[in-house]
Amino acid sequence: MIRLFIALDLPQEMKPFIAGMGGSIPGSRPVPEDQLHLTIKFIGDTDTALLLDIKEALHTVLFPAFSIKLNGVGHFPPRGMPRVLWAGIYPSTETVALRNKIEKALADIGIERDRRKFAPHLTLCRLKNSPLKRVTRFLSDNALFNTPEFTMSEFKLYSSILTPKGAVHTIQETFPLSEKA
Repeated sequence: MIRLFIALDLPQEMKPFIAGMGGSIPGSRPVPEDQLHLTIKFIGDTDTALLLDIKEALHTVLFPAFSIKLNGVGHFPPRGMPRVLWAGIYPSTETVALRNKIEKALADIGIERDRRKFAPHLTLCRLKNSPLKRVTRFLSDNALFNTPEFTMSEFKLYSSILTPKGAVHTIQETFPLSEKA
């Protein structure tokens, strides 16, 4: 079995805008700079025999490169004690459309579609028993957070191994976004 997900990586020049955000909140664990990505589809544990089929299906996804920016912050779950802080994606239209094409390509080879509503976001940090007052202050202080626009020109298939020190991500394949959809 191999644990898989599909993501858009942030350009290297964008990572300093985000790295460490939320790190001053007690109980927070910021996403390491080299792991900052926007998950498009979490496939999960998959039979390794399907890896080649998944790669072939993803090569059929034609979608043009597009520009986005990070805009605003929020938390999951939306109600109750926050466990994740995130930055929003603006505009999200292209990201959602790309995700839908990826979902269709994978469904064609028998991988179940995600039934949850897709909310494009970039995870900033995970929280464990963080004081609500500090989380609320972070959200308030960063309500107008935004970055310059940047271009998404590829998506990647990653494998992920969970370790006691956190996940280790490995690129399985890169898929360029084309000029023509």
